[in-house]
Amino acid sequence: MKEKRYKIEYEVDKETGQISATIPRLNHISSFGDTYEEAKAMVKEAAEGYLEWTQKEKFESINSPVVKTDGRYLTILSPKLNLCQN
Repeated sequence: MKEKRYKIEYEVDKETGQISATIPRLNHISSFGDTYEEAKAMVKEAAEGYLEWTQKEKFESINSPVVKTDGRYLTILSPKLNLCQN
């Protein structure tokens, strides 16, 4: 099983209170939820689908090493994906 970590950026909508979660490294894929955990789960599902698609299309650029900075990171584990480990 391969593991890859991606930084998540969160933003709270001041009008609705919903939380958006974005993964800049994955083409700024994003999703939202009513809580941080829900937003994280939704963006993880979207990221897994995106990574599966890029694997099928043989896009390699997203697998290059990531410079880690402060923030929250999402770990994606999937036996379906052939990703480089960080």
